[in-house]
Amino acid sequence: MNTSTKTLPEGYTQSGEIDLKKNKRLAITLNIGAFFVAVLSFYLLSSFSVLVRPGLMNTSGTITASALAVLVGLVVMLLTIHELIHGFFFWVFTRSRPVFAIRLFYAYAGAPAWYIPTRQYAFVTVGPLVIIDAVGLLLMLLGPESWVLFIAFVVAFNTGGSMGDLLVLTRLFKLSPTSLVNDTGDVITFYEHPSTIGHP
Repeated sequence: MNTSTKTLPEGYTQSGEIDLKKNKRLAITLNIGAFFVAVLSFYLLSSFSVLVRPGLMNTSGTITASALAVLVGLVVMLLTIHELIHGFFFWVFTRSRPVFAIRLFYAYAGAPAWYIPTRQYAFVTVGPLVIIDAVGLLLMLLGPESWVLFIAFVVAFNTGGSMGDLLVLTRLFKLSPTSLVNDTGDVITFYEHPSTIGHP
């Protein structure tokens, strides 16, 4: 199975799922993990920034009200771009408009009518992490020094916020190449043919 389809092929059965709507404990755990990953990422990125941009040594560490407002705006913009990138890859592989929503512990993009091959779905999953972090790192190296710590914050927040995506990616590695994924946004369901289960 190399292309997305709206009809589950004959013989395929559900082999697992990730349901953040029902599994509140998982959703909370992912958010706690995301916080610690974001903090660690920001520490590492800011330390790296000082090494490659020595001028940052003289930058004041004081957080002003305007700086805080900028950070809040960046978070809103980041969440929007993150989900739009997911949506873009859904569109690339289905040529259908994805759905978007915000829940208490997470936001999502989904393609509820489609069964997507695991290799394509891997791009959907890690697209925002790879694209946003790569662009952010480049801007940290080339952008104005006054932007660097803000960009580091965005990259760190995006890395932490991708914990759920990385969980899905690890699950994909356990599936066979012919497996399919249905993503409603709240629930990600995995389907395999019985002849391939246990053979990644």
